[in-house]
Amino acid sequence: MERALDRWLGERRDTLRRIAERGTYLDEEDVDRLLGLSLPGADELAGLLELTRLARESGARETVVDTAPTAHTLRLMEVPGLLQRFAGILDALGERHRILAESFGKGGRQPDLTDELIAEIEEEGREMGELLRDPARASFAWVLLPEALAIAETRDALAALDEAGIPVSEVIVNRMAGHPGEMEAVAEIREAFGDRNLRFLPEFGREPRGLPALRKVAKALSQRTPGTPRTSRTTRTKASPVLDVLGVPGVLEVLVPSGLRLLFFGGKGGVGKTTCAAAASLVLAESQDVLLLSTDPAHSLADVLETPLGDDERPVPHAPRLRARELDAYAAFQAWRGRHHDELGGALGAFAGESRDAVEKLLDITPPGLDELVALSSILDATEEDRLVVVDTAPTGHALRLLEAPELALEWDRVLLSILLKYREAVSLGRLAAELVELSKSLKRLLALLRDPARARFVAVARTGELPRRETLRLLDELGKLSISVPAVIVNAADEVPKGFPKGCAMITAPAVYPPPRGAEALAGWARTWKQQP
Repeated sequence: MERALDRWLGERRDTLRRIAERGTYLDEEDVDRLLGLSLPGADELAGLLELTRLARESGARETVVDTAPTAHTLRLMEVPGLLQRFAGILDALGERHRILAESFGKGGRQPDLTDELIAEIEEEGREMGELLRDPARASFAWVLLPEALAIAETRDALAALDEAGIPVSEVIVNRMAGHPGEMEAVAEIREAFGDRNLRFLPEFGREPRGLPALRKVAKALSQRTPGTPRTSRTTRTKASPVLDVLGVPGVLEVLVPSGLRLLFFGGKGGVGKTTCAAAASLVLAESQDVLLLSTDPAHSLADVLETPLGDDERPVPHAPRLRARELDAYAAFQAWRGRHHDELGGALGAFAGESRDAVEKLLDITPPGLDELVALSSILDATEEDRLVVVDTAPTGHALRLLEAPELALEWDRVLLSILLKYREAVSLGRLAAELVELSKSLKRLLALLRDPARARFVAVARTGELPRRETLRLLDELGKLSISVPAVIVNAADEVPKGFPKGCAMITAPAVYPPPRGAEALAGWARTWKQQP
């Protein structure tokens, strides 16, 4: 994806530089520094650019896309509008040059490459949006498990796609295993999504891999009703009176030594990381103050805890020392932008000259990577207090993007501050520069915290299938490159650890239960059945 974005920017870099030089007071060196910075949240932009290129150039009858998990799929669908707004900003930056050229140029101003680029970007955004909303050319199949959390997440996602005018042609219910109570979930699915094409896939026992197994899945997709229920090996759990926390003695110490400040839970979508994070937090809060913070935009934390949550710290019933919060990145960014509107407008106006329209459009745009940027700020604030912060992250790719964000934000902070200082005679530094200096100090403290295994750790959550195992291994490799400690892997819905998992950290198994535990009592009871494997 990075190569796709680099290619797209590379083909347009000279023209973008020309627009910036014409529309701002920045010199060529400063423009190049800004264009050379990594763009936060570039995955969705690069992804959709590459997908539309493949659809246009590959010659294939159809392009099938396996998207990221829920929240970032919805971000992907917002890219066309983002491109059109970006074209509007470029157009506004070029307005002053066009006026001068028309006033003083001989024979009037002729369109040039900058005009062509602006029109091209606007057209790309418009065509993408039209393609996604055209049911004759694009369709969306939504996949979920027959579980309460998955149903709630699907309701929200389909409502957002409907509002955006993007057609969802069918809903696929995966891994129907005939658990007791599973038909209740099916009934709820039929009631909620019965106006769409519903398909049901059975639990195949072994994870389907390779062409023969995948052909069986394709054949099963033609069925419109659930397959024959299988006898479930899982059971419903109750809270255990045993006082040993997290199973056998010593497991808690493996996860959370004394003095730990930050504990991340993450893994592939659907492995149960939110349930594990909530269960561990409830037990940990029996002996210390804990904040459980969800940074996944597709929040499930409130559903798991069975208590209303929002973008503020709220107490969790039956857990006096536990508070929980679901980040609302968009609302937080709107509030921040409101507080700094005049300062930002003044600084941008100083660089953009008379192009007030460009300034207002810049202030109005929602930046890519918003979820990670707001989560980063919230984690910075949360770690200032004397307590353990447990972070329920988005699935793997975006959890890594969050952990890479401090370095990226520090790079942006340094460049922006140096530009402000360079033009200090034209720009009133004021509070904005002071905040950039303080941000730099905070980011350095956070980076030091993340790399200190005595104060910050990441618990990877996996399942026994081959695909979750491989993604977990990639996650551990990337965390190693970031110098972030991984004390343990929790293998969910397992009684023993299958072959192929890493040897360098503790392996903890969490038994399978159906339905998955919800509410403080069931979660804490389930956590006490976790076991550290020899």
